[in-house]
Amino acid sequence: MTAWEIILIICGGISLLGFLFMLIALILDNNTKARGKENFWLLLAGLFIILVFLVWAALKLSDLWDYLSKARKHGGIRKYKAWLKQKEIEEEKARQEREARVKAEREEYERVKKNFLEGKITRTDLPRMEDGITSFEFKPAMGLYVDYENEVREIVYVEREYNERLNRFFQEHKDLRLYHMYKFIYLPNLCKELEDDDYLHFLFPNASPDKRADFHVDSTYPLQYLVYSEDISKIQQGMFFFRGGMDNHGAEYIEGDYHPLLEGSDEEIIQQLTEIVKQTHNKHSRAALYSSYDKPDEDEGVSDDYADYNFSWETTDSKVAQIVEEVRERIKMLKEYGLPENLLFNLLKEKQKLSRLVVTKDMRIVLPDYNEMEIKMEPINKAVYLLFLNHPEGIIFKYLPDYRKELADIYQKIKPLGLNERALQSIEDVTNPCLNSINEKCARIKGAFISKFSENLAKHYYISGWRGEPKKITLSRDLVKWE
Repeated sequence: MTAWEIILIICGGISLLGFLFMLIALILDNNTKARGKENFWLLLAGLFIILVFLVWAALKLSDLWDYLSKARKHGGIRKYKAWLKQKEIEEEKARQEREARVKAEREEYERVKKNFLEGKITRTDLPRMEDGITSFEFKPAMGLYVDYENEVREIVYVEREYNERLNRFFQEHKDLRLYHMYKFIYLPNLCKELEDDDYLHFLFPNASPDKRADFHVDSTYPLQYLVYSEDISKIQQGMFFFRGGMDNHGAEYIEGDYHPLLEGSDEEIIQQLTEIVKQTHNKHSRAALYSSYDKPDEDEGVSDDYADYNFSWETTDSKVAQIVEEVRERIKMLKEYGLPENLLFNLLKEKQKLSRLVVTKDMRIVLPDYNEMEIKMEPINKAVYLLFLNHPEGIIFKYLPDYRKELADIYQKIKPLGLNERALQSIEDVTNPCLNSINEKCARIKGAFISKFSENLAKHYYISGWRGEPKKITLSRDLVKWE
């Protein structure tokens, strides 16, 4: 408490006594009744001021009492002030040391990173980012890590030596799931599950129809991807939760959280797995991400950039989301396997590749390198697709009306006898940047591809682009042929 505050308390007390004296005199005034209403509000205001002052004074007196108590413990006010000054000096010194330490650590990190990127030191020479006891660093080539966009999260069984009891448990519980959509992966079962033609064909549409999984992987597989080979001796058998996208001085790695697993009855093993899920979820679960960029209201669709503004919201718009959801049903069923696709891409000898796209004379869209796969669409959707396919530079939605005649010509080639009033209205709507029709068509086009094969391939074929920029089909036109 400062000297000024002490003086203010004393003056406030004197003022309070004077104010009370004035109130008493007012009450005893013979003319009080004549000025009743005026005096009432004056008394009420005075009472409020008194209460506020008393609260403030009580707080300050409490601070003063605390200050004097501490001063007595330090042998007086002078010694207490000296102690406070010394403490302030020590705190400032500690702050400077902390800042210097952080700066030195940052400079050391950048020095080591620079040496690594220039090839002066190897990956194993980098200092550890994980403790090497409960968490380990793995090379990204392993291909196992959690995908937060997938509802299913995998926890993988890993062992250094074959454990008969635990292997038998996972063989007998092939689809074991617990809370929060976590699935336990037993790697030897992957070979059997991969015999599903639909799943393989979805991931590798370029593969021959008789393609089968041509690999074998056991539960020791992840250990060969440990960054520090000496870590193998620290792992007996247990469950790993893998997360990608980690960085160690410029070297990407997969973080693997290790949970030892002990032998026991089925109930005891399940109890251990339940606790592992609980620990993993508490550590790694995160709130849903969202954009702070507000979506425009439906009744604001009057500007000529409404369609473009709405383009990035195609999967959240209720009507368009329903369209996309219908074509995703098959994908959802396939993902129920809970298989880590990154692992499959790493293990399968067959590699994904883009197919040529052929527009036939009768206006069919065929992908010959995907076993002559035909992409079927409604006439108006196909017309929109071919319009964008014919413009590799892309089209800005704001200028869609300039392409109305070209779109009508394409539609007439698809449906020579179908350019009726309804079709003309559809063409009018889809080239109107003030409407959402173009977004619905783009969503249907996207659905036509992602229902056939995985999105990391499909994204090259459907219409995409950022808000305010031309929307285009990114597929190289060297792969496109018009018959």
